[in-house]
Amino acid sequence: MKALITGASGFVGRNLVLKLHQDPKYSQLILPVRSRKKLESQLAREGLSSSDSKLKILETGAPSWQGLEGIEVDYLVHCAGLLFAREKDEFFETNVEGTLRLFRSVSFKRAVVLSSQAASGPCQSGQLLKTEEDTENPITWYGRSKLEMENRLEKEFGQRDYICLRPPMILGARDSATLPLFKMVKGRVLFKPGFNPKYYSFVAVTDLVEAIQKGLGTSNKSQESQSKSYFVASDEVITDEMLLTTAAKAAEKKGLLVKVPQPLLKVVAKAVDAVPAWRAAVPSLSGDRAKEIWPDRWVVSSKKFAEEFSWSAGEGLLETLQDTYAWYVKNGEI
Repeated sequence: MKALITGASGFVGRNLVLKLHQDPKYSQLILPVRSRKKLESQLAREGLSSSDSKLKILETGAPSWQGLEGIEVDYLVHCAGLLFAREKDEFFETNVEGTLRLFRSVSFKRAVVLSSQAASGPCQSGQLLKTEEDTENPITWYGRSKLEMENRLEKEFGQRDYICLRPPMILGARDSATLPLFKMVKGRVLFKPGFNPKYYSFVAVTDLVEAIQKGLGTSNKSQESQSKSYFVASDEVITDEMLLTTAAKAAEKKGLLVKVPQPLLKVVAKAVDAVPAWRAAVPSLSGDRAKEIWPDRWVVSSKKFAEEFSWSAGEGLLETLQDTYAWYVKNGEI
């Protein structure tokens, strides 16, 4: 079987490629990436050669996906997407129009598209967790672009065999976004936004990769729900303080927890948004993405996906962060 995986040089895509490369049922993995050199370097660090007969690297990317027209595969996994940008139109051009062009270009039997919890938005007042049946209320351009992507796919390609997965915070090896967290816990101070606890769902990248595999292997055409979008998360609900202290424990460090007033963080976010160099250094504090810090509850239920696709998350927070830290140390990033 052949699979085309976008975002192969990114966090989730890279983990997925390594997993599927070990699976003998896949004869070829087609990997369209913006930078062939970057992916080749990453593969070499994992002990794989770009000349591997199972890998086919194509230099292209969203939103045009030039060169993918007419490609036929058994499976398509769309992991690529724009996480940070200065303007709203950038999110929509890549995450919406780019996904539609990919679907128009590639012929596939089954597809899994990575969306995001951000497409649904945070829990509303008094709500303990969100399900797929709850009202969507994305609060960022990123989240709105992911929801628009899902809606446009349903409208234009609703009869094709695909699903969208909505993971929350993703943790695990090869994640560059968690590196600043571990660099902070190696110091003496752990900064937490706000005075009140904030509650989150998360998923280990290994569990997400398994969910993708389950999604590829089980067509939902026979399912009564005929759903297209699913949350995929651990059943373990964590707090922002737990994330900090558990990361410190994984690194065998201890630090002083300091709670930073949210109004101060909002001032910092505005400053970051005004200075290009700062915005590049801390993209999570851009004016748009910083909005995700303010709500106190980002918790979802993945019961629907778990039941329909016989999936369950296996890794807890400590194990996931220990694996992440060990990978950073092994690769000389800490």
